[in-house]
Amino acid sequence: MTRKKTRIAVFMGGVSLEHEVSLRSGQGVMQALTASGYDVTGVTLLKDGRWRFPDVEPLSPAEALGHLMRLSPDCVFIALHGPNGEDGRIQGLFDCIGLPYTGSGCAASALAIDKVRAKAVATTAGIRTAPHFIVSHQMWKNDHTAIAHQVMDKMGLPTVIKAPSQGSSCGMAIPQNEHDFVRDMNEVITLEDVAMIEAYVQGLEVTCSVLDTFETHGCRALPVTEIRPNTSAFFDYYSKYTPGASAEITPARIGAHLAHAVQEAAVNTHNALGCTGWGRSDFIIDDNGPVWLETNTVPGLTETSLFPQAAAVEGISYNELIALLVEDGIQRWHYRRQKD
Repeated sequence: MTRKKTRIAVFMGGVSLEHEVSLRSGQGVMQALTASGYDVTGVTLLKDGRWRFPDVEPLSPAEALGHLMRLSPDCVFIALHGPNGEDGRIQGLFDCIGLPYTGSGCAASALAIDKVRAKAVATTAGIRTAPHFIVSHQMWKNDHTAIAHQVMDKMGLPTVIKAPSQGSSCGMAIPQNEHDFVRDMNEVITLEDVAMIEAYVQGLEVTCSVLDTFETHGCRALPVTEIRPNTSAFFDYYSKYTPGASAEITPARIGAHLAHAVQEAAVNTHNALGCTGWGRSDFIIDDNGPVWLETNTVPGLTETSLFPQAAAVEGISYNELIALLVEDGIQRWHYRRQKD
């Protein structure tokens, strides 16, 4: 009797600014799962919101949901980045219809993607963060000159402007002067009608991946990666996804004591936010140690992405990593069912 293959639906694309990055992650995941013997179906969420299955015309979400249930996957691999994929919405949908999926649950995903509220949780947990304040679109329209002067008085320039729920450095700028600050704020604040203005921290950028699966028996920090953009002022979209645009060195050349401090902060933040499965936290190391920037619950998953790089140093191949995340999603689902 032939054993039925485990059927996996890989979700990729989406309506966020990270659509193309997600497609690359999804394709890598599909290739890895196919090579490992899984029955794989790719599901592409188009930019207009429709879902595309193989050999089927794009469907509205309502129609697509029925098609997905008939497909009856054993697990959904979420390779969606940014809003409407990494923010808990799709996770909550799968919870409601009873489908296992990879990575963090609905609440942790929603919390982690919101840089403002995630920072509040991290700070409460004793993680060092940069000073910041929030500006609404209405506040900016009412008196942008006063806000610009407030930033210069309290934080100085350069400073960091972030749209709170974007990823891959989308909706982010580091203005060097007042003119650039006003220009960048006008662009960023329209994305979410709010912007987070954060003090600029001078130092070395690093990232630390965390593996948190049943198979690994708890939360485990992978080796720290040192990031050095070759031309950009910071690890922006170009530096992240252009071959040769940055040097990514794993393990980071920072010494054992400092590496442990970064790993400890990554694990503590992962746990404080309630993340599960996997995740990656970004830091700047200044003269006083690591400063936490954000936690990604669905990091990039091409074979050269930061998380797979760190896993490879630990002896976990790309294909093994992807299979590990799938099996964890299935095991967690059955564990929750047994508890209920």
